[in-house]
Amino acid sequence: MPALQVFQTRFFGFSTRPFAGDDLHLVCILVGSLRLIQFICLVPWMLYNFIDKLKGKNIWINDIPYWCPQYQALKDNVTEDIVFSKSIGEIYEDSAIVRVSSFESGDGPYIYGMVVAIVFLGINVCWLCMLWSATSLGTPTQPERRDKYLRPLIIFQLIAGLIFPIMILVRGIKFTHYVRTDNFRCGQGVTVRGRTLEEQVFYNFYSVLMVTNALEILFWPASFVGNIVRFVKKQGMFLRGKEEKEHRIQYMFGFMFRCLQCLSCGKAGGKDFKNKGELKDFAVQFMELANFETNVDFVLSDVYIGLVMLGRDQLERREAAIQLAVKENNIIRNLVRPQLQVENNSKTEGEDPIASQPHRQKLQKRGSVYILQHQESSTYQVCERHLLLQSNEEDRLLMQDLAYYSRYAQIIYKRVQPLTVEEFGLEDNATHFTRGSDTLFESRYRLSSLDCEHAMLSYACFLNGIVSTPYAILVDTAKEKVVITIRGTISIEDMVVDMQYKPAGLEKVGVICGTDLKGHCCHKGMLARSKWLYNSLRSEKVIKTLYSDESPFKDYGLVVCGHSLGGGCASLLAVMLRPSFPSIRCFAYEPPGGLIDEDLATKCEDFIVSTVKQDDIVPRLSHQNFDALRDNFFDILARIKVPKIQAFHDTRTPCTGASVKQRNSKILRHQTDIPTDTAFYQQLQKFRSERAEADYEKLYLPGKLVHLLDPGDSRPHIPYYASKHEFNHVAISKTMISDHRCFKLVGFLQNAQLCGGKENSMVSFVCNNSIAIQEEEEEEEEDAESSRFFMWCSNPYGRFPILLTLGASIAVLCSILSVTTCKFFTRSVSVYQSDVGDHSLFKITSVGLFSTGLLDCDKLDQNCTEFDKYTESPYCIPYSESQLSQNDWLSKAQIFVACQMVFAFVSLLLLCISTCYRIGRNAWIVICFMLLLSTLFQGLVFVIHRDNCGDSVFPIEDPSYSIVTSCDRGRGASSAIAACCFYFMTAVGSIYFACKK
Repeated sequence: MPALQVFQTRFFGFSTRPFAGDDLHLVCILVGSLRLIQFICLVPWMLYNFIDKLKGKNIWINDIPYWCPQYQALKDNVTEDIVFSKSIGEIYEDSAIVRVSSFESGDGPYIYGMVVAIVFLGINVCWLCMLWSATSLGTPTQPERRDKYLRPLIIFQLIAGLIFPIMILVRGIKFTHYVRTDNFRCGQGVTVRGRTLEEQVFYNFYSVLMVTNALEILFWPASFVGNIVRFVKKQGMFLRGKEEKEHRIQYMFGFMFRCLQCLSCGKAGGKDFKNKGELKDFAVQFMELANFETNVDFVLSDVYIGLVMLGRDQLERREAAIQLAVKENNIIRNLVRPQLQVENNSKTEGEDPIASQPHRQKLQKRGSVYILQHQESSTYQVCERHLLLQSNEEDRLLMQDLAYYSRYAQIIYKRVQPLTVEEFGLEDNATHFTRGSDTLFESRYRLSSLDCEHAMLSYACFLNGIVSTPYAILVDTAKEKVVITIRGTISIEDMVVDMQYKPAGLEKVGVICGTDLKGHCCHKGMLARSKWLYNSLRSEKVIKTLYSDESPFKDYGLVVCGHSLGGGCASLLAVMLRPSFPSIRCFAYEPPGGLIDEDLATKCEDFIVSTVKQDDIVPRLSHQNFDALRDNFFDILARIKVPKIQAFHDTRTPCTGASVKQRNSKILRHQTDIPTDTAFYQQLQKFRSERAEADYEKLYLPGKLVHLLDPGDSRPHIPYYASKHEFNHVAISKTMISDHRCFKLVGFLQNAQLCGGKENSMVSFVCNNSIAIQEEEEEEEEDAESSRFFMWCSNPYGRFPILLTLGASIAVLCSILSVTTCKFFTRSVSVYQSDVGDHSLFKITSVGLFSTGLLDCDKLDQNCTEFDKYTESPYCIPYSESQLSQNDWLSKAQIFVACQMVFAFVSLLLLCISTCYRIGRNAWIVICFMLLLSTLFQGLVFVIHRDNCGDSVFPIEDPSYSIVTSCDRGRGASSAIAACCFYFMTAVGSIYFACKK
């Protein structure tokens, strides 16, 4: 935080947005996944080709590949003995075999491309490690130390990410073109019979590798287009001023709703949403909330970590308030510590251990509970609230009514409309269910299948638009009530109405409805729907008919209920209908917090009851709560003193009230220690000075409030009478969203435990669940700056590991040279005359681990015999399968080579890491052990191969002559000896770190 500006010129720039500099871990994961795909494609393809070449299966002869029909005739002329490269034979008079090689000329682009791919893969893995380490430096609001590492790393990747993929693609395209030309290199008029290169399974890996590199190159055109778009916005060619920014916000959220409509195939609604001013008020409020004249720069990851840490800070403040209250008030001490030490012989099993305490008895008698109320200073205060008592008739009936009518608030969501189609014969696309005025009084259309056997459906509207909302009118014969139930948020149109939370005046509404609402205001979107409901009730005349003189229901009471958005509309509708129905009652289940002004909310306590479940976020959503949440969020961001990735890892572990203070002290600074010299702090101060001038009407929950506390451990919820000021902040918790679900709402209310019921120790359970005072031993705080840091050549052990890495690199290069050359040893064959002691050189042959050299004849006519002069050819040919099967020692040497290369590469990789990262002592022991094994295996390869090629004397028919063979050290053997020396010296140097504690 904020997004890192890597570089900026007049016409072109690059930044990490939408990621901040400390969010690039996600980029590392994405790029690392791409590199993993490339590695999975590259390694099998290379191993497949390399092994086939060592076995001689895919050698091209005279540029003829092995899938051509004429290839077999050429291959038959290659003998298993030592051969002459220019005297293998002739197939055609004008087409002599001039070359036999494992790596033909057409393989050049392929080989170079694969080498570049390996180099680029290795460099990029190191770059990812450095980027991961660099992005873990600093704090969200102090990016200076982090940015000085990130900028050169990103610039390097921008350049390397263009050059290397282009090189790989060019080489790959050139190789593919070479293979495809001239009838797949078989010549014109020839039918290809074998499987060509493109028909092999491993060619798919090669294709995926090319495609992934091509996708990387597309990053630059995409970045260029993005710069053009930003340039257009900067110049203001289309959008100017604050009003146009608000228009852009409208368009953005409208576009999101359109995407939701498409993804849901229209099932989420959206047909009535035109995005032509419906979100204007929300855009204005959003601009005032998050932006003013000054923009505070933050990204999405800051929102996540800030909200999580804010929740933990709230928990810590609650614990501090509890501990302070415990010290000051002995009554609370007795309540929050129910597990008092009592004599075992003085209490019977199952008896409340503190029931005999005077303060406890007094509290149970008056039915109270202590809760934590949030203050404007972001602190908490312990307050006493009245519980709903089992012995109080009014409380007991209230809870019964809340549970009873919640069933109607629940079924209006998705159950009434299918019922009217399946049982009442309504058409699928019908928008209204109506009954004739002559049938309204009949006992028909009961909702028995919805567990409402005492309810009859009188009318239902299923229209759902920006203004219209689904509702139903029921007659409950058991309670003798006419019930109006209103549906909550379920469609895009409902979401749009929720977002229209700007306060709107009620004076005109009061004039129409016959009540004095002057000076009062409410939620604008819900007011529009409530007015529509009021007009719909009057136009349909169902209520008028049910309360006519001829109606058997004229003495029934009127009840309005709803959940969420429906609860808010029900509350406003109840205010509008109360002049006509003075005995009206409204049950609003979890309505939005910013609904009506404080004075009107108090006046509604006589006929409106609102319920809130635990930490439900919706009843806490109001403009003032948004402002408080924003300010607290910015404070938390400024207080974070560790890298964001460290804070993220810490938040993954659940935090209890007992350890929250200690855990938070590792992540957050104290409020007074916020650094004031950061750019973020300066932006924040300027933003707050501008926001201080803003003024708006505060809105609250309507009527009497019943809060349902969750004591945990699957215990029933506990209701108490709450104050509207208890919901003046957003409680960050894991259940803040799930607590709003209407599902199982009826069960929660029916099972709610009233004080004085079956569990006498209910109060202690509540307090014990929400208040836990424990002490933990202080753990030693780990300095964030001392955490391990990965950066190229940062030399955590000094410069000595660089020398060790250089030595290991030389040893690996020497080993590779000794393996790939066919001149490991030079075998000389001489004819000795025993009488004279003179000899003549007969033949010299290069012998390698995987191939042997070819010979060239010096005669111009190339008709060489075994005793003619010759020279060594620059070409090598792999050992045939029969040669390998007859020479077990050569096969063993090849196995030792493979093991030695594995150990060498692993130790080299660990040594490279040691120059950038502080590895553990065990890692040094592994390095030393593998280097010693590499030394041993490299030496064994030399000894075995030397013995296999060793000196020998062969007698011939003439006893005066004998054939003598000798082996001289070649380029490969010298490289093997050098590799042994460097491996051993590096292993000795590594012992220093392996023995160091």
